[in-house]
Amino acid sequence: MGDRLLAEIITPDVIAISPDAPAREGLEIMRRHGISCLVVTDAGRPVGIVTERNVLWAAAHRGGDFADRPVRDLMSSPVVTVGEDTVLVEAYHLLSQKRLRHLVMVDAAGQVKGVLTQSDLVQRLGYDSLSEIKRVSEIMTREVVTAGGNITVREAVGRMADRSISCLIVARDGRPAGIITERDVVRLLAESPHLGRLKLYDIMSCPVVCVEADRPVFEAALVMRKRRMRRLVVVDDDRRVMGLVTQSDIVRGLESKYVRTLKSALEEKDAALRVVGKSLVEKTMFLDNLLRCAEMGIVAVDECWRITYVNPAAEAIFDVRAEALAGRDLRELHVQMGVELSRLGRGLEAVSAHNGYDFVFRFEGGGQPRRYAARVSGIYDKEGMPTGYVLMARDDTDRRRAEEALEGLTRNLENLVVERTSDLAHKARELEEANERLRGMDEIKSAFLSSVSHELRTPLTSLLGFAKLIARDFTRHFSPLAGDDAQLSKRGARIEDNLRVLSHEGERLARLLNDFLDLSRIESGRMQWRDREICLNDVVASAVAAVAGIYATRPEVDLETRLPEISPIVLADPDRLEQVLLNLLGNAAKFTAVGGVTVVVSQPSPEIGRVTVVDTGPGIAPADRELIFDKFRQVRLDPEGSAPSKGTGLGLAICREIMHHYGGRIWVEPAPARGAAFVFELPTVAGQTACQSSPLPRPRDRDRPLVLVVDDDPAVSSFLIQFLEGEGYRVAAAHDGASALAAAQKLRPHVITMDMAMPGMDGRAAIEALRRDPLLSHIPILVITGYDVPAPGSADAVLQKPLDPAHLLAAIEGLLLPPV
Repeated sequence: MGDRLLAEIITPDVIAISPDAPAREGLEIMRRHGISCLVVTDAGRPVGIVTERNVLWAAAHRGGDFADRPVRDLMSSPVVTVGEDTVLVEAYHLLSQKRLRHLVMVDAAGQVKGVLTQSDLVQRLGYDSLSEIKRVSEIMTREVVTAGGNITVREAVGRMADRSISCLIVARDGRPAGIITERDVVRLLAESPHLGRLKLYDIMSCPVVCVEADRPVFEAALVMRKRRMRRLVVVDDDRRVMGLVTQSDIVRGLESKYVRTLKSALEEKDAALRVVGKSLVEKTMFLDNLLRCAEMGIVAVDECWRITYVNPAAEAIFDVRAEALAGRDLRELHVQMGVELSRLGRGLEAVSAHNGYDFVFRFEGGGQPRRYAARVSGIYDKEGMPTGYVLMARDDTDRRRAEEALEGLTRNLENLVVERTSDLAHKARELEEANERLRGMDEIKSAFLSSVSHELRTPLTSLLGFAKLIARDFTRHFSPLAGDDAQLSKRGARIEDNLRVLSHEGERLARLLNDFLDLSRIESGRMQWRDREICLNDVVASAVAAVAGIYATRPEVDLETRLPEISPIVLADPDRLEQVLLNLLGNAAKFTAVGGVTVVVSQPSPEIGRVTVVDTGPGIAPADRELIFDKFRQVRLDPEGSAPSKGTGLGLAICREIMHHYGGRIWVEPAPARGAAFVFELPTVAGQTACQSSPLPRPRDRDRPLVLVVDDDPAVSSFLIQFLEGEGYRVAAAHDGASALAAAQKLRPHVITMDMAMPGMDGRAAIEALRRDPLLSHIPILVITGYDVPAPGSADAVLQKPLDPAHLLAAIEGLLLPPV
């Protein structure tokens, strides 16, 4: 508490009076406000103070007319003042040391801002501070002046003034019967300055508030505060007067504690001052060495134009010793050197607290003129008043010569630039024209790929679809008819083999086409990414299920998965991740003659999810481990190490592009035993720690759902109708968008398959019309397209031609599932 500033605790309301005001006015103010002092001010500055003791002394020694005198005749002067930044414990020490009861606080301009009294001090220091003083008897004043009640008030005032005491106790048989204080006298004098013939019995305060000598001091302080008193009479058990305890006694009692605190604070300040002084000496030495070592000439003058400092560099510039310049008038030197004083005046007038004055001058040194760049700045004190100027000059001759040489080179360079710019502009125009041609060719290529993909995918869809339909129907309905006819059974088996070859080669052609288109879409930024949070376990399980048929035909190669209980979660397109895994698993099956393929999901760190595909094939040479991820690069050996491998060499390049898109990476390394290990990593989703695999969609019980097939190609439409009817669906067909709307309004199908490129109303327009119709907007729409363009966002699912019957069936069954 004692370290608080006075400005934080003193109320700024100050009751003041002019030194020329009559004392009577001051007495009335003190009586009306019940205050113990008045600050005497002149223009807001304290010139004196009038206390109750001043009034008591004047009443005793100045006669009855003292109230008509000016306040300056009563006041104590000079006034002891403190600043606003004074801490409370320092104020306490000052009051205690000078035995004062009032302290005037002033601001930086000397204006009165408040008054600190002993009452304020006791309250602000806190009653807990009194706990060090145990009993009233330890601090009380034992010499007490008593008097009989029949003496006159004038006589009592004289006794109080002569002995400089603040009260007089009226006692009977040693017991207090009444008390008269300085405040009582001030109140009485304010009403009747002449005192009259009043006795003490007429004005004394009674009964007297007393306190026992063995009571704790803090209880006495609380009684004073509660009754707004500055003193209590101390009595013994028989109520006889033993002494007096006042606020001054309490303040002095605190001295032992707060003097120690103040002494400690002063020692800290003294140590801090020593540190500051040492730092100042060090900084002064550093600054002096810095100025002496500076290559720039420095000259300082005071506010009277006298030179006060010249560094060695300035001595060398002006070819004169510092001793010869010290104390000389700057104007005299200018006149001596032939410089007009008007020029000096204009330069100094341009200097302000925020701006200097820059100029150039020439001075002959070493037998040849030298050019100097100079700057004059002002020196200002804390109040912003100018106290001098400083000149800084540096030799600018060599730099200026270099600038002139550089200007010549610049002009020559500019001429060369103009010539080269003309050539570059011509080249730029040619380059822009070439770019335009390339952009046009790129657009033609994109259009060509889109068109070719559609023209190839549509007939390929029909070929693959009908091949599989024929194989299914042949196996179901015609093979059993061969019976025991061996030759017929042999021909039937050959037909089935031919159909499988047709399907296999068609699927390979579809994969090649898809690889070309996928890589083109990724590189051109037209690839559609349907990102969502997915479990790596689910993606691996789906990919393994998709290649199960391949591995089923290879009993000598086992396919194994090792999935953690808690799967890493990544943000990605599940179809693209499955594409990566299908490529890696397909390669592993192709190059593994015997042994096994293992897929491992792990999480090496909380931020990374990892998938590893390990095979027991021939492995990959170190020189090829980076090259195989380039386009059209292949490992040129089959599982036996003799025949060239088949394919375009785009699969791993597409895998790398997909990994890079998601901020991941893919690489290959030797397997722990034999073979190769392909590894890819992806950043996991922040904040996700667990993952539950999504349940696979289960076909619901179908009561022969109706599928509306919309396609302008009769072959594709026929395939879809036959395939879906063979799977137990009812099927209707439409050949364009308009007929699809009419059929949907009439039949209300459960699912619609929609081709995009149709004459008249195309698929996109048909979908928009269906979504606008409130009776049809709920029907799921499966887009089946051969074009390499994004499907509309309002479609529920998308399949690319040529179609995989299993994917087609899964997509339709998924759309028929009730919403979760």
